[in-house]
Amino acid sequence: MIFKWGHKIYSGALQFTIFIAVIIALLLAAAVILFYTHRFFLEQSKSSIQNIQLSDSGIMVLKGQDEINRDTLSIAVPGKEINQSIRTHLSHWGIYEKAWVQSIDRKKEFTKCSFLGSSIPADKRPSLYLKDMAKPLVVVGNTNITGKAILPQKGIKTGSIAGHSYYGTSLIYGNVAESTPELPKLKYNYRSILDYYLNEFMPEQDNFISLSDNAVITNSFNAPVKGIVSQQEIVIENSSITGNIVIRSADKITVRNTAKLKDIILAAPIIEVEDGVTGNFQAIATTTIKIGSRCKLNYPSALVMVEEEPDLTQPYNEFQNKIYISEGTVLKGTLCFLERPKENDYKVNIYVDSGVTVKGEIYCEGNLELKGNVIGTVYTNQFVANERGTIFVNHLYDATISSAKLPEAFGGLLFENEVKTVMKWLY
Repeated sequence: MIFKWGHKIYSGALQFTIFIAVIIALLLAAAVILFYTHRFFLEQSKSSIQNIQLSDSGIMVLKGQDEINRDTLSIAVPGKEINQSIRTHLSHWGIYEKAWVQSIDRKKEFTKCSFLGSSIPADKRPSLYLKDMAKPLVVVGNTNITGKAILPQKGIKTGSIAGHSYYGTSLIYGNVAESTPELPKLKYNYRSILDYYLNEFMPEQDNFISLSDNAVITNSFNAPVKGIVSQQEIVIENSSITGNIVIRSADKITVRNTAKLKDIILAAPIIEVEDGVTGNFQAIATTTIKIGSRCKLNYPSALVMVEEEPDLTQPYNEFQNKIYISEGTVLKGTLCFLERPKENDYKVNIYVDSGVTVKGEIYCEGNLELKGNVIGTVYTNQFVANERGTIFVNHLYDATISSAKLPEAFGGLLFENEVKTVMKWLY
Protein backbone atom coordinates (compact mmCIF):
# COMPACT_ATOMS: atom_id res chain seq x y z
CA MET A 1 0.00 0.00 0.00
CA ILE A 2 1.31 3.35 -0.98
CA PHE A 3 0.59 6.47 1.22
CA LYS A 4 0.60 9.79 -0.41
CA TRP A 5 1.11 12.91 1.78
CA GLY A 6 -0.37 16.20 0.89
CA HIS A 7 2.63 18.07 2.29
CA LYS A 8 6.20 17.05 2.73
CA ILE A 9 8.01 17.70 6.10
CA TYR A 10 11.69 18.21 5.61
CA SER A 11 14.28 16.88 8.06
CA GLY A 12 15.48 20.46 8.72
CA ALA A 13 12.15 21.20 10.41
CA LEU A 14 12.92 18.61 13.07
CA GLN A 15 16.26 20.23 13.73
CA PHE A 16 14.57 23.62 13.98
CA THR A 17 12.02 22.21 16.45
CA ILE A 18 14.75 20.76 18.61
CA PHE A 19 16.64 24.07 18.46
CA ILE A 20 13.55 26.00 19.63
CA ALA A 21 13.01 23.50 22.42
CA VAL A 22 16.62 23.90 23.58
CA ILE A 23 16.30 27.71 23.53
CA ILE A 24 13.12 27.52 25.62
CA ALA A 25 14.80 25.13 28.04
CA LEU A 26 17.81 27.43 28.38
CA LEU A 27 15.56 30.44 28.97
CA LEU A 28 13.61 28.56 31.61
CA ALA A 29 16.85 27.39 33.26
CA ALA A 30 18.20 30.96 33.18
CA ALA A 31 14.99 32.24 34.75
CA VAL A 32 15.23 29.63 37.52
CA ILE A 33 18.93 30.40 38.10
CA LEU A 34 18.20 34.15 38.13
CA PHE A 35 15.41 33.61 40.65
CA TYR A 36 17.58 31.55 42.98
CA THR A 37 20.56 33.92 42.53
CA HIS A 38 18.35 36.90 43.33
CA ARG A 39 16.99 35.07 46.36
CA PHE A 40 20.54 34.14 47.43
CA PHE A 41 21.71 37.76 47.27
CA LEU A 42 18.58 38.90 49.10
CA GLU A 43 19.38 36.41 51.87
CA GLN A 44 23.01 37.55 51.92
CA SER A 45 21.93 41.18 52.06
CA LYS A 46 19.44 40.39 54.81
CA SER A 47 22.16 38.55 56.74
CA SER A 48 24.56 41.50 56.37
CA ILE A 49 21.90 43.96 57.55
CA GLN A 50 21.06 41.72 60.50
CA ASN A 51 24.75 41.47 61.35
CA ILE A 52 25.12 45.26 61.34
CA GLN A 53 21.98 45.62 63.46
CA LEU A 54 23.31 43.02 65.91
CA SER A 55 26.62 44.87 66.18
CA ASP A 56 24.76 48.14 66.78
CA SER A 57 22.89 46.38 69.61
CA GLY A 58 26.25 45.33 71.04
CA ILE A 59 27.58 48.91 70.92
CA MET A 60 24.42 50.11 72.69
CA VAL A 61 25.02 47.53 75.44
CA LEU A 62 28.62 48.69 75.89
CA LYS A 63 27.54 52.34 76.02
CA GLY A 64 25.39 51.39 78.99
CA GLN A 65 28.00 49.15 80.64
CA ASP A 66 29.48 50.70 83.79
CA GLU A 67 32.48 48.47 84.40
CA ILE A 68 35.47 47.33 82.40
CA ASN A 69 35.69 43.56 81.98
CA ARG A 70 38.86 41.79 80.87
CA ASP A 71 36.87 38.94 79.34
CA THR A 72 35.00 38.87 76.04
CA LEU A 73 31.32 38.45 76.89
CA SER A 74 28.38 37.01 74.97
CA ILE A 75 25.13 38.93 75.22
CA ALA A 76 21.56 37.87 74.61
CA VAL A 77 20.23 38.50 71.12
CA PRO A 78 16.70 39.98 71.07
CA GLY A 79 14.39 37.78 68.96
CA LYS A 80 17.30 35.43 68.38
CA GLU A 81 17.32 33.33 65.22
CA ILE A 82 19.34 30.18 64.57
CA ASN A 83 23.15 30.69 64.47
CA GLN A 84 23.09 34.30 65.73
CA SER A 85 25.38 35.59 68.47
CA ILE A 86 26.99 38.80 69.77
CA ARG A 87 30.37 38.99 71.51
CA THR A 88 31.48 42.20 73.24
CA HIS A 89 34.56 43.56 74.97
CA LEU A 90 35.02 46.91 76.77
CA SER A 91 38.51 48.13 77.64
CA HIS A 92 40.46 51.31 78.30
CA TRP A 93 42.36 53.17 75.60
CA GLY A 94 44.12 55.93 77.47
CA ILE A 95 41.47 58.19 78.98
CA TYR A 96 38.75 56.85 76.68
CA GLU A 97 36.99 53.51 76.42
CA LYS A 98 37.40 51.13 73.50
CA ALA A 99 34.26 49.21 72.55
CA TRP A 100 34.64 46.02 70.47
CA VAL A 101 31.71 44.02 69.11
CA GLN A 102 31.60 40.94 66.89
CA SER A 103 28.23 39.76 65.60
CA ILE A 104 27.61 36.43 63.85
CA ASP A 105 24.63 35.61 61.67
CA ARG A 106 24.90 32.08 60.30
CA LYS A 107 28.37 31.98 58.70
CA LYS A 108 28.77 35.74 58.34
CA GLU A 109 30.80 37.78 60.83
CA PHE A 110 30.83 41.55 61.32
CA THR A 111 33.09 43.52 63.66
CA LYS A 112 32.70 47.07 64.96
CA CYS A 113 35.14 48.98 67.11
CA SER A 114 34.98 52.52 68.48
CA PHE A 115 36.20 54.96 71.10
CA LEU A 116 33.62 55.92 73.73
CA GLY A 117 33.54 59.11 75.81
CA SER A 118 31.08 61.12 77.87
CA SER A 119 28.39 63.02 76.02
CA ILE A 120 26.83 66.06 77.68
CA PRO A 121 23.70 67.58 76.07
CA ALA A 122 24.13 71.15 74.84
CA ASP A 123 21.50 72.50 77.26
CA LYS A 124 23.35 70.94 80.22
CA ARG A 125 26.95 71.53 79.19
CA PRO A 126 28.54 74.43 81.11
CA SER A 127 31.12 76.71 79.59
CA LEU A 128 32.91 77.04 82.91
CA TYR A 129 33.01 75.11 86.18
CA LEU A 130 35.23 76.84 88.76
CA LYS A 131 35.70 74.96 92.01
CA ASP A 132 34.59 76.84 95.14
CA MET A 133 37.72 77.73 97.09
CA ALA A 134 36.13 80.74 98.81
CA LYS A 135 37.53 83.10 96.18
CA PRO A 136 35.57 85.00 93.50
CA LEU A 137 36.40 84.85 89.81
CA VAL A 138 37.98 88.08 88.57
CA VAL A 139 37.69 89.01 84.89
CA VAL A 140 40.14 91.41 83.25
CA GLY A 141 40.79 92.78 79.77
CA ASN A 142 38.96 91.25 76.82
CA THR A 143 37.82 88.16 78.67
CA ASN A 144 34.53 86.73 77.39
CA ILE A 145 32.57 83.89 79.03
CA THR A 146 29.50 82.85 77.03
CA GLY A 147 27.10 80.18 78.23
CA LYS A 148 26.38 78.62 81.61
CA ALA A 149 29.00 79.43 84.26
CA ILE A 150 29.16 77.46 87.53
CA LEU A 151 31.05 79.69 89.95
CA PRO A 152 32.05 79.87 93.64
CA GLN A 153 29.58 81.31 96.12
CA LYS A 154 31.52 84.60 96.10
CA GLY A 155 30.62 84.98 92.44
CA ILE A 156 32.39 87.11 89.86
CA LYS A 157 33.78 90.64 89.73
CA THR A 158 35.96 92.85 87.59
CA GLY A 159 39.61 93.56 88.26
CA SER A 160 42.68 95.30 86.89
CA ILE A 161 46.08 94.03 85.77
CA ALA A 162 48.92 96.31 84.64
CA GLY A 163 46.50 99.18 84.12
CA HIS A 164 44.01 97.10 82.13
CA SER A 165 40.48 96.78 83.45
CA TYR A 166 37.57 94.68 82.20
CA TYR A 167 36.23 95.81 78.81
CA GLY A 168 33.10 93.66 78.47
CA THR A 169 29.51 94.86 78.83
CA SER A 170 28.48 91.91 81.02
CA LEU A 171 30.41 89.75 83.46
CA ILE A 172 28.87 86.54 82.10
CA TYR A 173 26.98 86.23 78.82
CA GLY A 174 24.72 83.48 80.09
CA ASN A 175 23.33 81.89 83.25
CA VAL A 176 25.21 81.51 86.53
CA ALA A 177 24.97 78.65 89.04
CA GLU A 178 26.85 77.86 92.24
CA SER A 179 29.73 75.38 92.31
CA THR A 180 30.89 73.08 95.12
CA PRO A 181 34.32 72.53 96.74
CA GLU A 182 34.81 69.59 94.35
CA LEU A 183 35.17 69.31 90.60
CA PRO A 184 32.68 67.05 88.77
CA LYS A 185 33.66 63.47 89.60
CA LEU A 186 35.33 61.34 86.96
CA LYS A 187 34.04 57.85 86.24
CA TYR A 188 37.34 56.07 86.84
CA ASN A 189 40.43 56.33 88.98
CA TYR A 190 42.50 57.60 86.09
CA ARG A 191 45.73 57.53 88.06
CA SER A 192 45.82 53.73 88.12
CA ILE A 193 44.73 53.48 84.47
CA LEU A 194 47.41 55.88 83.26
CA ASP A 195 50.05 54.30 85.49
CA TYR A 196 49.70 51.16 83.37
CA TYR A 197 50.75 53.03 80.22
CA LEU A 198 53.54 54.90 82.00
CA ASN A 199 55.11 52.02 83.91
CA GLU A 200 53.65 48.63 83.05
CA PHE A 201 52.76 48.41 79.38
CA MET A 202 54.73 45.73 77.53
CA PRO A 203 53.66 44.25 74.18
CA GLU A 204 53.71 40.52 73.58
CA GLN A 205 56.91 39.11 72.11
CA ASP A 206 55.65 39.09 68.52
CA ASN A 207 54.11 42.56 68.75
CA PHE A 208 57.20 44.72 69.23
CA ILE A 209 57.76 47.26 66.47
CA SER A 210 60.85 49.24 65.56
CA LEU A 211 61.16 52.80 64.34
CA SER A 212 63.26 53.04 61.23
CA ASP A 213 63.59 55.95 58.84
CA ASN A 214 60.52 56.31 56.59
CA ALA A 215 58.72 53.57 58.52
CA VAL A 216 55.01 53.07 57.81
CA ILE A 217 53.37 51.13 60.66
CA THR A 218 49.65 50.38 60.91
CA ASN A 219 47.88 48.11 63.38
CA SER A 220 44.14 47.44 63.46
CA PHE A 221 42.18 47.83 66.68
CA ASN A 222 40.83 44.34 65.98
CA ALA A 223 44.35 42.95 66.42
CA PRO A 224 46.51 42.70 69.58
CA VAL A 225 48.18 45.94 70.62
CA LYS A 226 51.68 46.57 69.32
CA GLY A 227 54.29 48.89 70.73
CA ILE A 228 57.76 50.08 71.64
CA VAL A 229 59.26 50.20 75.13
CA SER A 230 62.60 51.91 75.81
CA GLN A 231 64.60 53.12 78.78
CA GLN A 232 66.10 55.82 76.56
CA GLU A 233 64.66 58.84 74.77
CA ILE A 234 62.52 57.99 71.73
CA VAL A 235 62.53 60.40 68.78
CA ILE A 236 59.70 59.94 66.29
CA GLU A 237 60.49 61.39 62.87
CA ASN A 238 60.05 60.56 59.17
CA SER A 239 57.51 57.92 60.13
CA SER A 240 53.79 57.19 59.77
CA ILE A 241 52.33 55.34 62.78
CA THR A 242 48.63 54.52 62.89
CA GLY A 243 46.25 52.59 65.07
CA ASN A 244 46.46 50.21 68.00
CA ILE A 245 49.99 51.14 69.06
CA VAL A 246 51.58 52.33 72.33
CA ILE A 247 55.00 53.98 72.47
CA ARG A 248 56.50 54.12 75.97
CA SER A 249 59.76 55.63 77.16
CA ALA A 250 61.13 55.76 80.69
CA ASP A 251 62.90 58.99 79.77
CA LYS A 252 61.40 61.21 77.05
CA ILE A 253 59.51 61.16 73.76
CA THR A 254 60.13 63.81 71.09
CA VAL A 255 57.79 64.15 68.09
CA ARG A 256 59.25 65.87 65.02
CA ASN A 257 57.06 67.62 62.46
CA THR A 258 57.99 64.96 59.89
CA ALA A 259 56.04 62.35 61.88
CA LYS A 260 52.45 61.40 61.10
CA LEU A 261 50.66 59.95 64.12
CA LYS A 262 47.06 58.73 64.24
CA ASP A 263 45.13 57.30 67.22
CA ILE A 264 48.26 56.03 69.02
CA ILE A 265 49.28 56.51 72.67
CA LEU A 266 52.55 58.14 73.77
CA ALA A 267 53.62 57.61 77.40
CA ALA A 268 56.74 59.07 79.03
CA PRO A 269 57.75 61.38 81.89
CA ILE A 270 58.50 64.14 79.32
CA ILE A 271 56.79 64.55 75.95
CA GLU A 272 57.81 67.33 73.57
CA VAL A 273 56.05 68.05 70.26
CA GLU A 274 57.85 70.25 67.73
CA ASP A 275 56.32 73.26 65.97
CA GLY A 276 53.97 72.43 63.11
CA VAL A 277 53.08 68.83 64.03
CA THR A 278 49.77 67.57 62.61
CA GLY A 279 48.01 64.40 63.77
CA ASN A 280 45.95 62.93 66.56
CA PHE A 281 47.19 60.98 69.56
CA GLN A 282 47.07 60.74 73.34
CA ALA A 283 50.13 62.04 75.20
CA ILE A 284 50.40 60.79 78.79
CA ALA A 285 53.19 62.19 80.99
CA THR A 286 54.23 62.73 84.60
CA THR A 287 56.61 65.70 84.34
CA THR A 288 56.20 67.80 81.20
CA ILE A 289 54.09 68.02 78.06
CA LYS A 290 55.29 70.79 75.77
CA ILE A 291 53.44 71.46 72.51
CA GLY A 292 55.08 73.72 69.96
CA SER A 293 53.44 76.50 67.99
CA ARG A 294 51.10 76.07 65.01
CA CYS A 295 50.40 72.42 65.74
CA LYS A 296 47.10 70.84 64.68
CA LEU A 297 46.09 68.05 67.04
CA ASN A 298 42.92 66.60 65.60
CA TYR A 299 39.96 64.99 67.37
CA PRO A 300 40.09 62.96 69.52
CA SER A 301 43.53 64.00 70.80
CA ALA A 302 44.29 64.17 74.51
CA LEU A 303 47.12 65.71 76.54
CA VAL A 304 47.11 64.19 80.02
CA MET A 305 49.46 64.72 82.93
CA VAL A 306 49.50 62.73 86.16
CA GLU A 307 51.48 64.80 88.64
CA GLU A 308 54.29 63.16 90.57
CA GLU A 309 56.42 64.48 93.38
CA PRO A 310 59.35 66.42 91.88
CA ASP A 311 62.81 64.93 92.11
CA LEU A 312 64.68 67.50 94.19
CA THR A 313 68.03 66.06 93.09
CA GLN A 314 67.38 67.21 89.51
CA PRO A 315 68.06 70.76 88.22
CA TYR A 316 65.19 73.25 88.30
CA ASN A 317 62.79 72.82 85.40
CA GLU A 318 60.31 75.62 84.69
CA PHE A 319 58.08 73.08 82.91
CA GLN A 320 57.94 70.68 85.89
CA ASN A 321 54.35 69.44 86.37
CA LYS A 322 53.14 71.57 83.48
CA ILE A 323 51.31 71.17 80.19
CA TYR A 324 52.48 74.02 77.97
CA ILE A 325 50.74 74.83 74.67
CA SER A 326 52.38 77.44 72.45
CA GLU A 327 50.67 80.10 70.33
CA GLY A 328 48.77 79.24 67.17
CA THR A 329 48.14 75.60 68.10
CA VAL A 330 44.70 74.02 67.70
CA LEU A 331 43.76 71.10 69.95
CA LYS A 332 40.53 69.21 69.26
CA GLY A 333 39.93 66.94 72.22
CA THR A 334 40.84 66.91 75.90
CA LEU A 335 43.41 68.68 78.06
CA CYS A 336 43.71 67.12 81.52
CA PHE A 337 45.89 67.64 84.60
CA LEU A 338 45.51 65.33 87.61
CA GLU A 339 47.35 66.53 90.71
CA ARG A 340 48.12 65.36 94.18
CA PRO A 341 46.12 67.44 96.73
CA LYS A 342 48.03 70.37 98.28
CA GLU A 343 47.34 73.90 99.49
CA ASN A 344 48.72 77.37 98.78
CA ASP A 345 50.42 76.35 95.55
CA TYR A 346 50.03 78.85 92.72
CA LYS A 347 52.40 77.31 90.19
CA VAL A 348 50.87 77.01 86.72
CA ASN A 349 50.00 73.42 85.77
CA ILE A 350 48.31 74.07 82.43
CA TYR A 351 49.41 77.03 80.32
CA VAL A 352 47.38 77.89 77.21
CA ASP A 353 49.08 80.68 75.28
CA SER A 354 47.34 83.45 73.38
CA GLY A 355 46.23 82.44 69.91
CA VAL A 356 45.67 78.82 71.02
CA THR A 357 42.26 77.22 70.39
CA VAL A 358 41.04 74.26 72.42
CA LYS A 359 37.92 72.73 70.89
CA GLY A 360 36.73 70.33 73.52
CA GLU A 361 37.39 70.45 77.24
CA ILE A 362 39.99 71.33 79.86
CA TYR A 363 39.93 69.46 83.18
CA CYS A 364 42.49 70.85 85.61
CA GLU A 365 42.85 69.75 89.23
CA GLY A 366 45.63 72.31 89.61
CA ASN A 367 46.17 75.87 88.39
CA LEU A 368 45.20 76.96 84.89
CA GLU A 369 46.60 80.00 83.09
CA LEU A 370 44.33 80.57 80.13
CA LYS A 371 45.08 83.21 77.52
CA GLY A 372 43.60 81.48 74.50
CA ASN A 373 40.20 80.46 73.21
CA VAL A 374 38.16 77.48 74.47
CA ILE A 375 35.22 76.21 72.43
CA GLY A 376 33.73 73.84 74.96
CA THR A 377 34.10 73.53 78.72
CA VAL A 378 36.69 74.46 81.32
CA TYR A 379 36.69 72.62 84.66
CA THR A 380 39.37 73.94 86.96
CA ASN A 381 40.54 74.13 90.55
CA GLN A 382 41.51 77.78 90.07
CA PHE A 383 42.88 80.24 87.53
CA VAL A 384 46.16 82.10 87.82
CA ALA A 385 47.59 84.93 85.77
CA ASN A 386 51.30 85.77 85.79
CA GLU A 387 51.93 89.36 84.77
CA ARG A 388 55.09 91.38 85.38
CA GLY A 389 56.33 89.12 88.15
CA THR A 390 53.02 89.10 90.03
CA ILE A 391 50.66 86.14 90.43
CA PHE A 392 46.96 87.01 90.29
CA VAL A 393 44.82 84.20 91.74
CA ASN A 394 41.50 83.33 90.08
CA HIS A 395 42.01 86.00 87.44
CA LEU A 396 41.05 85.49 83.80
CA TYR A 397 42.91 87.88 81.52
CA ASP A 398 42.08 88.13 77.78
CA ALA A 399 40.57 84.63 77.65
CA THR A 400 37.51 83.43 75.74
CA ILE A 401 35.32 80.50 76.82
CA SER A 402 32.12 79.41 75.07
CA SER A 403 30.39 76.04 74.73
CA ALA A 404 27.91 77.28 72.10
CA LYS A 405 29.82 76.08 69.04
CA LEU A 406 30.96 72.72 70.42
CA PRO A 407 29.24 69.90 68.48
CA GLU A 408 26.83 67.96 70.69
CA ALA A 409 28.38 64.74 69.36
CA PHE A 410 31.66 65.63 71.13
CA GLY A 411 32.85 62.97 73.55
CA GLY A 412 35.59 63.40 76.09
CA LEU A 413 36.62 62.43 79.60
CA LEU A 414 34.29 59.90 81.17
CA PHE A 415 32.35 61.57 83.96
CA GLU A 416 30.32 59.82 86.61
CA ASN A 417 26.59 59.55 85.81
CA GLU A 418 26.98 60.86 82.25
CA VAL A 419 25.89 58.93 79.17
CA LYS A 420 28.47 57.72 76.67
CA THR A 421 28.75 58.45 72.98
CA VAL A 422 30.71 57.00 70.07
CA MET A 423 33.63 59.35 69.56
CA LYS A 424 35.16 57.67 66.55
CA TRP A 425 34.67 54.47 64.55
CA LEU A 426 37.88 52.48 64.33
CA TYR A 427 39.44 50.12 61.82
